[in-house]
Order: sequence, then C-alpha cells, then structure tokens
Amino acid sequence: LQRASSRHIVYSMGPPRPRRLPPLPSIADIIQLYGLSARSQMSQNFLMDMNVTDKIVRLSRKKLEDCCVYEVGPGPGSLTRSILNAGVKKVIAVEKDRRFLPSLELLSDASDDRLATYQGDVLKFDVEEVFSPLVQPKLWKEGVQSVLKYLN
Repeated sequence: LQRASSRHIVYSMGPPRPRRLPPLPSIADIIQLYGLSARSQMSQNFLMDMNVTDKIVRLSRKKLEDCCVYEVGPGPGSLTRSILNAGVKKVIAVEKDRRFLPSLELLSDASDDRLATYQGDVLKFDVEEVFSPLVQPKLWKEGVQSVLKYLN
C-alpha cells in the first residue's frame, strides 16, 4: 500500500497475474456442438477433464508466462486451454483435421488472439517462418528454450 497523496490511495498488487480465459463451454459441449468424434485412423483421442490438462501443464515445470508454445494436433483444444490459462504469450497450433477449426477459432477469439491456428500437415509446416518474429534466437548451450512442444 502506497500513499500517493492525501486524497488518493494507490494499491500495489504485485506483478500482473497471467491472463486467464473467460468462461467457455466445456470440451464435451464443444464436441457435441460441432458434432466431433475421434478418428482412430488419425490416432485421435480427447482429454475431457480440465484437471488432467491443467496438471500436464503444471508438470512441465516451465514458467510459461513469456513463452511461445508450439502445439501439434490440438484437436478441440482441451490442452490448449490449459496452456493459455498458464499465461503464455502465444500458442501456435497446427491441426490437420479441418473439423476442429471452428472450436479452435472460438478459443482464439476468447484468448485475445494469443492462439494462432494453422490447418495442415505439421511435417510441411514452416516453423521458422512463423516463430522468427515472435522469439529471439538463442543458442542451445544457453540452456533456455523459448518454444515448448506439446504433442497430442
């Protein structure tokens, strides 16, 4: 608590908290809304429990606030939500299956565009072109990785 003047009081709240997503429909509701189902030929499965996805992100043992995350195969976006709630600067998601794009667009809108989704094959995706404006290059021997890869 700092006193600015005799009439005004300024409260110091400490460092800003990571930006969290607003309330959104559950993953189960999203799946039902868009008529989604997992396709075994694409090895798809959906994590429905946000407690599980939150724990996965917590166990990464990486402070995500200043990171750019590269997510391959986000599906309907359950793990993506937990990553965004951790306060990342940006998530770049590459999804091969077009059926998931509307649910990911909803998530992008809710995240103040911290989520950028690309539709296509990750093996043909130009990571360097997308990430070069977002992160400063660092040498591996410096021991700091600015990009985390989560594979679904």
